[in-house]
Amino acid sequence: MYLKADKYELYEQILKVSKVSPVRTSMPILNCILMTLKGNTLSLRSSDIEITMNVDMEVNGIEDGSVAVPSRLFTEIVGELEPGILSIKADYEGLVKITTERGKYEIMGRSPDEFPSLPNVNILHEIEFDSEILNRIIRKTIFAVARDELKPALIGVLFQFKNKELRTVSTDGHRLICLKRFDINKEDFEKDIIIPKKFLNVLQSYLKDGEKIVLSIGDNHVKASIDNAIIFSRLINEHFPDYESVVPVDNDKVLKTSVEEFYSTIKRVSIFSNKTTHQVVLNLNPDVSLKMKAYDEENRSSAEEEFDGEYSGDPINIGFNSEYLKELLRNIDSPKFNFKFKTPTSATILEPDENTDGEELFMLLMPIRLVED
Repeated sequence: MYLKADKYELYEQILKVSKVSPVRTSMPILNCILMTLKGNTLSLRSSDIEITMNVDMEVNGIEDGSVAVPSRLFTEIVGELEPGILSIKADYEGLVKITTERGKYEIMGRSPDEFPSLPNVNILHEIEFDSEILNRIIRKTIFAVARDELKPALIGVLFQFKNKELRTVSTDGHRLICLKRFDINKEDFEKDIIIPKKFLNVLQSYLKDGEKIVLSIGDNHVKASIDNAIIFSRLINEHFPDYESVVPVDNDKVLKTSVEEFYSTIKRVSIFSNKTTHQVVLNLNPDVSLKMKAYDEENRSSAEEEFDGEYSGDPINIGFNSEYLKELLRNIDSPKFNFKFKTPTSATILEPDENTDGEELFMLLMPIRLVED
């Protein structure tokens, strides 16, 4: 393989594919980037088996061929080279020579035959997204994905195509997010797929306003086509829990208040909370006051603050993890939200007072048992 390419153009594409390379792996070939030259098109590919990314770029191709180069070393050296045209030549033994006006560098590559092939996706359906909408969908669900690898169904986001709408759902057992979009699935396509968090993170990093993104859905894979890049991912072949069965429908105690003011109150009061539980307590009594409290017995510190809002229902004292609560509030766009309760130990619901056009959002949050109980 022999080619010449601009340093900055090559480095930009290397950075793209290197995001997929695994941090740790028992397969040394996965620590490499596969370079394949055909004519004047250079393809760069990386994979962690579950996710594969391929980008194409135009270069001055001199001799077709391919080689797998160590991802970290190749990225570092190209990034540090001076601006200009690079000459890259690989022999049949895998020795890669990089030449610039002022230097020569050699890297020992690996056989391209060791590298995983591109997935063969049997496409069942293709859906086009505006990049802004897809970015919004990912941003509002991905933070609640579970981290526990022992619960494989929960380490991705459920994309549920049903009744000409798209529902995206994530949960870690403590909170659940459900975002419905009514302007995506305009056909009678019905399927549930669980997309891994890493794929969505990688995809989100390449979304640019004003672009159209095509998601191709297969039996076992999903593929995203963006500009000069294609990203493949295996779907999580697990059954997502029946989330609808855990969503309460009879929470008769309702707090309506300002997102911004409530968030600010939590930030202040939670400073005094226990550093393990992060517990804050809501004391809601429509005839007396609306208060938020926190107490850290170990440091003998406490805080209590009243806040404004409208509350209807019987008085209730209920505790929450303040970190979870703040994260949910950061993903509510309307000025006010509704917080719905039933008992101090049952699931609660947070909803924006006004939904954004074309969507409907609700969030479920489990309370934590009060310390004094």
